[in-house]
Amino acid sequence: FMTALSHDLLQPLHAARLFSAALREAEVRDEQRQLGGRIDASLRAAEELLDGLLDLSRIEAGQRQARPVPVALGPLLEGLVDQYGPLAHARGLSIGTVPTRAWTTSDPALLRRILQNFIANALRYTTAGGVRIGVRWRRNGWAVEVWDSGPGIAETHRELIFEEFRRLSDETVGGERGLGLGLSICQRLAQGLGHPLTLRSRLGRGSVFGVVVPRIAPPALAAAPVPAAVEGAPCGLRVLCIDDDADIRDALQALLTKWGVAVHCVGTAGEALALPATDPPDRLVVDFHLHDALDGVALAERLRARWGSVPTLLLTAEGGDALRDRALRAGLTLSHKPVRPAALRAWLAAARR
Repeated sequence: FMTALSHDLLQPLHAARLFSAALREAEVRDEQRQLGGRIDASLRAAEELLDGLLDLSRIEAGQRQARPVPVALGPLLEGLVDQYGPLAHARGLSIGTVPTRAWTTSDPALLRRILQNFIANALRYTTAGGVRIGVRWRRNGWAVEVWDSGPGIAETHRELIFEEFRRLSDETVGGERGLGLGLSICQRLAQGLGHPLTLRSRLGRGSVFGVVVPRIAPPALAAAPVPAAVEGAPCGLRVLCIDDDADIRDALQALLTKWGVAVHCVGTAGEALALPATDPPDRLVVDFHLHDALDGVALAERLRARWGSVPTLLLTAEGGDALRDRALRAGLTLSHKPVRPAALRAWLAAARR
C-alpha cells in the first residue's frame, strides 16, 4: 500500500523542497531567510519519516534484494560528505572523511542507505563539533564508522535504539524529530547484507556507529574510481526538465535559475521530442511517471538517441530493483523523490560533457 502511494505522497514534498531552496537562494531579508530555513528543516523531517516508512514497506514486500558487487569505500564516503556537507555547515558543524583505499563486497545502494541513516542521526543530535566518517581495520573485515560529538547514549539504552519507533530524546538540532525508524532500518538492511552493526558511546562525548563489511583486494583489472570534480555552482549549464506536474516544473525553474542555469521545462513527451535535434541540452532531468505514452526511461532513451549521451537524472518515487536495473542499463542516474537540492546541485556540476 505504502509503495503504491509513494509517488503521490512524495510529489508535493519534492516541489516544496525545491521552492524552499529557491527562497533561501534569493536576495531576501535575514528574517525571510531564517523562515526559509525552518520550512526546509520541517520538510526534511517529513521526507525522512516517509523515507523510513517506504524503506520498511519495500523490505517487507521483498522488493529490495541485496546485489553485492565490489565497492571502493573511498568514493562512497566522499559522496556522503558531499551530500551532507551543506546541511552540516548550515548548522555550524564540520563533516569530513578519512581517505581510504579499502574495497569491500556489498550492495552499494543499501550500504549507502545504512550510512546515510547513521549520518542523519548524528547531525540531528549533535549541537557542536562535527561528524567524521572513516574505515578501520578489523579481524573480520572493515569497520565503516560514523563518529559524532553528540550527547552520547547510556549503556542501558543501546539496545533500545534499534527498536522501531524508538526515540530516546526529543532534543534535536533545529527542532527536527525523527520517527525512530532509521536505526531499525539500518539493522534490517545490515542483516540482509550479512554486515554486523557496531556501537560505542560515552555520555557527553559522542557516539560511533559502524557497519562491518568484508575486506577484499581491489579488483585486478579495475582501479578505484576517481570521483568527478564538483564545481561550486553549475552556472552556465543548459538543462531540459521534463515533468507532468506544473508545481515541480515551476519549482525547478525557480531553483535552477537562481543557480545560473539556463533551464527549459516541458510537461509532455511530445513537447520534448518536438525540440530541435541539432540543439541538445547539457543535462536532462526527467520524471519517471509522466502519465504519457512514454515513461521517463523510454523518453530519455529516445532523446539520447538523437542528442547523444546527455547526462540524465531520472526522478522517481518508485522503489525496487526492476527500475534501478532498467535505469542502469539505459545509463541514467536514478534519484528518489523528494530530491535534495544539494544533491541536485552536485549532480548538475559533476560530469561536464
